[in-house]
Amino acid sequence: MYTLVGDPENPDLQEADEKSVSLTDRIRKLRSKMRSSEFTPTEEQKEIADEAYERALDVIQKVTPLRVVFASVFMAALMFSLFAVGFWVVPRDAVDVEVIYKQAGPGHVVLMQVHNYGSRPIANVEVDASFINEDGEVLNSTEFRVASLLAHTSIAGDDLEIIVTGETRWDIYTINITLDYDNYDGAVSPQTWSLQVGEYTSEMHLLEADRQWL
Repeated sequence: MYTLVGDPENPDLQEADEKSVSLTDRIRKLRSKMRSSEFTPTEEQKEIADEAYERALDVIQKVTPLRVVFASVFMAALMFSLFAVGFWVVPRDAVDVEVIYKQAGPGHVVLMQVHNYGSRPIANVEVDASFINEDGEVLNSTEFRVASLLAHTSIAGDDLEIIVTGETRWDIYTINITLDYDNYDGAVSPQTWSLQVGEYTSEMHLLEADRQWL
């Protein structure tokens, strides 16, 4: 190893002393000393650190896997209870019409079911449905009437079915459905839907009426 000596404008190389310490090593030693002497905790700080350590050990001993499982089950039960209260207690109307269309052997079949998912009964329930071809001709229709439908109940029957025979299964058809009912506050505006069917051999549709709260 060599170092520069002599006149800065005309320096010479001189073999360095192997026992001499390089500037880099000096800087490293200085930094290590500064780091080691940078922070010296006081007695108060040591006491605070000891108390924090003891509290952490206490928490670790108390929070066991079994307690974590119990807490998770409790929170799940609490969330389910809140959902149940909203589903069963909060006053609301939630009426749906489920429609299942199938291409049967002799023709077409339409099955319907009325669901009252609301938390209060409805009255004067009426469902009118018709099966129409591409020319606008009504091939068959049905009318369903029931005086009342309790909360969280569903209803189906022969009057909620349409059977069409003798018609091709290669065309597109339209199912028009109208739902009308009365809630606790009187008559609700009728809901009307138009479904195009025939492209698939079996289809299912869930028609949701407007929700009424409180």
